[in-house]
Amino acid sequence: MKAIARTPLRPPKTPRCHTQYNDRKSDHDPNKPRDPVHVYCRVRPLQSDADLSSVRVKNSTTVVLTPPDQVIQHKQGAQREMQYIFRHVFEPHISQADVFGAVAQPLVENLIRGRNSLLFTYGVTGSGKTYTMTGDSRHRGIMPRCLDTLFKTISDYQAKKYIFKPDKLNGFEILSEADALLERQAEMNRRFAAGERGALRRKDSDPEIASQASCDVPPLHSIEEDNMFAVFVTYIEIYNNSVYDLLEEDAPQKALQSKIIRSDANHNMFVHGVTELEIKSVEEAIEAFQFGQKRKRMGHTVLNAESSRSHSVFNIRLVQAPTDCQGEHVVQDKRTIVVSQLSLVDLAGSERSSRTKNTGMRLREASSINNSLMTLRTCLEYLRENQQAPPNAAPKKIPYRDSKLTHMFKNYFDGEGQVSMIVCINPRAEDYDENTQVMKFAEMTQEVQIARATPIKPDLGLTPGRRKANKLFKIAVNNLNDLGHTEANKLDVDIGLVYSLGPGFPDYKIDSPQAQTAIQELMQYLMQRIEKRKVLCADLENRCDNFRAHLMQMERENLQLRTELASLKTVYKQERERMIAMENKLRVHEGSIDELNNKLGNRERQIDELTRKLRDQQNLLTQKEQEKEKQKKKFTSKLAVEVDKKDRELEIRLREQRDKMREKMRVRDEKLRLVSNIIQSEDLPAMVRRNSNDNILDDKMAISEPPSARRGESTQVNSARTELYATPRHGMAAANNRHRRSRSAGEKWIEHRAPNPVPLGTILQPYLKNRKSVTKLTDAKELTNHKNTKYCLVSQDADTDGDVETKLYKGNIIPTCGGGAQVVFDDVECLKQKSPVTSPNRKRPSNGGGGGGTLSGLGVATSSVAMSAAAFSGGTSAAQDLMSRCSVGIEGHNNKRTKV
Repeated sequence: MKAIARTPLRPPKTPRCHTQYNDRKSDHDPNKPRDPVHVYCRVRPLQSDADLSSVRVKNSTTVVLTPPDQVIQHKQGAQREMQYIFRHVFEPHISQADVFGAVAQPLVENLIRGRNSLLFTYGVTGSGKTYTMTGDSRHRGIMPRCLDTLFKTISDYQAKKYIFKPDKLNGFEILSEADALLERQAEMNRRFAAGERGALRRKDSDPEIASQASCDVPPLHSIEEDNMFAVFVTYIEIYNNSVYDLLEEDAPQKALQSKIIRSDANHNMFVHGVTELEIKSVEEAIEAFQFGQKRKRMGHTVLNAESSRSHSVFNIRLVQAPTDCQGEHVVQDKRTIVVSQLSLVDLAGSERSSRTKNTGMRLREASSINNSLMTLRTCLEYLRENQQAPPNAAPKKIPYRDSKLTHMFKNYFDGEGQVSMIVCINPRAEDYDENTQVMKFAEMTQEVQIARATPIKPDLGLTPGRRKANKLFKIAVNNLNDLGHTEANKLDVDIGLVYSLGPGFPDYKIDSPQAQTAIQELMQYLMQRIEKRKVLCADLENRCDNFRAHLMQMERENLQLRTELASLKTVYKQERERMIAMENKLRVHEGSIDELNNKLGNRERQIDELTRKLRDQQNLLTQKEQEKEKQKKKFTSKLAVEVDKKDRELEIRLREQRDKMREKMRVRDEKLRLVSNIIQSEDLPAMVRRNSNDNILDDKMAISEPPSARRGESTQVNSARTELYATPRHGMAAANNRHRRSRSAGEKWIEHRAPNPVPLGTILQPYLKNRKSVTKLTDAKELTNHKNTKYCLVSQDADTDGDVETKLYKGNIIPTCGGGAQVVFDDVECLKQKSPVTSPNRKRPSNGGGGGGTLSGLGVATSSVAMSAAAFSGGTSAAQDLMSRCSVGIEGHNNKRTKV
């Protein structure tokens, strides 16, 4: 049977319904229900444990304010404590979600029901007002939670963009589907022309604020399912008593133009020319808020590092209108629009210049903030006095226009809606005076009564639930099409009419001057009701005929189904018997399968046992092989160590044998050289005397030198002595061993060192008073000068451990008979630098002797024995011991150099 859909008659002119448009005299109507301003108190946690608190939460509705002297001196004085009662008190540990659920969630419900609401935070600077309203990325505030709740509730009932369009006069108009499509296309073209930046420059949005899009709040259920919704937002600030649009596009902060507040046709206040954005998701709303937040005036003060220097107002406007009889499109009637508004106000904190130490621009901002808050307090005081005054008393004029803040929210205090306030308290003892004033203002505000909003819903006579019914009908048709029933496309749903003659008769006064007009309107209204009654009666008769025909068809179908049921029962009985036989066979086969499964399980267990034994045997073999490898490596390493040890011992023995043989050869060569010199010598007695002197020299050198030095130097001394006596020594300088210089003039040292010596770095440094450092002895006058009395030769070598070893050979400069000088060494100092951490032995190249190679053939002298030469040499040689570094004597005359 095909259902027939009828188009309902359009009802007469419906009264225009804008919930934000309130009657100016609604506040003076004593019969309208009123609600007090809902005042909540939130106590901020102390920033540090060292701060003293002057606020104590007594219970969920009472706060006790204690003077600072009682906190400091711990006095018991209950008569000096002040108690304040609020609708609810939030303790410092209360979360943002609890504050939203108690304060803002009822306001979102009012917004969906078409009622206006105002929520503002009030308190001194640094008390947590902005944190309560906005929050941060981890603890989201009231504003993002309100948006999340709203969009989760209306997500399935949003109209397409630009279906509702602001008319720039605080109202809205409805566009058709074609016009809305053109508007969306124009917006896409604008974004493409602007380089895909978009109206809000989404690339500049803060990720921490944008992360507030999801707050995990549940949706609300009090929604009109047959309406379509659209959300619009505005964001303004009141700075120095001027209104600025924070969402104005293509205008930097310094170029923002101040806006004016105007009254619309229904005497409601709005900001003229403000940017009103249509938002389709929470993300877009957060982006819009962040875009305006970057333009908001913030400043640094002594009491707050990020202090708001202006009042900010974030308005959320919800536009809703009923759908047509099919529940698919909005009714093209501007009078059916219902607009509700939720204003979230973050007031700037009151400040005292004596505490903030503000000057210049900050002082002007603080003065403007305090003046606007004082005007708000004055308006509420006058409003309370007018409400509590007798009916015949003359009301006071409320100075709403003294401040932009009070002028903008005049509709809430003097009209309809719900007003809520959150008083933020900083419990520090330093803020006691400011908290006292805030508490008094909050206590006074609770006595102000606001008229309760009663929005008028238009009655178009359409069936409730038509939108959902049409949706279910389309789902059913699509399912039938999927199953192959093509005739389902021809079906139509009959939502039907609401059998109602419309709203009640309007109130007309027959005795008024407009009585004739009222009678004509009443007659027209009655005629429309009569016509609607006829339509409803015809529709009822048609429905009855359709119902009878449908009932006859159902009876015929019922008889046919009974016949089919009897035949199906017979077939069912036969199939049941067959099924029982199959079940018996199935039981037999299942028993056989169970037996086979048991055998299979036993075999698998045996396989597992054998596999485990095999794995154990393999592990044992692997362990034995590893042990063999370890033993092999151990014996190999021991063998290598023993071989190395034996090689070292043999090498040491070989070196010792070579040294002994070399020593024997050297001694034999010396003896042969001495014998040869004796044979060639012409003066035997002189040679004997010199040999005796040489023996004395050898004995004294053996006493002064250590045994190791004697063994290594004896052969060199003997060789030098043999050459000394074997060669005629003409012009030999004779030294005066008994020469002593006067010590009254002090000692002057000549320090003979390398050009680039290695820094010693030792704790004990050699101290040579009145010294002269030289790297080369090229002039004999440096030694023959009678002022120079001491000589020091500095030599640096690397020892066997690789550390630097410094030797200082010290001696006296003694003048000779020929006018020259010779050096007699009498002291040797050895300086070593050891590392505190033992380092491995390493070989370093020797620097070739620290003496610089400027002296060659110096005579060696220890204690009272001296060996001198007859020539001065300026050449260089690399000496390895004391004999090679001190083998040249210096003479003052100009004789030629003679080999000794």
